[in-house]
Amino acid sequence: MGWQAIDHWLGDGDYYGFNLSRYREAIAEYEKAWGLLVTPWQRKTMGTFILEGIADFALRSGDPELVGEILERLRRDSDGIPAAPLREACEKLSRIAGQPNQG
Repeated sequence: MGWQAIDHWLGDGDYYGFNLSRYREAIAEYEKAWGLLVTPWQRKTMGTFILEGIADFALRSGDPELVGEILERLRRDSDGIPAAPLREACEKLSRIAGQPNQG
């Protein structure tokens, strides 16, 4: 497993999102890290953190189009991850996107 690669993608995502407010690029970096998690255990442990980060960047963007895109991906990718903060983030994204929460 490339934990160093995951750390690299998350670090780049943090830089784009927190320092440059380039949220689409930040999300793209976090999604690269998500893609390296291949087992259910990896996705339940580290995946929750990554998906919460993606949701946070979407919320920070305030862009309803981006929020809608991310909401759909989170609904798909978070299946089987029982994390209250992730559910709360999806609820916030749903309100911004004007969609009913299906999480």
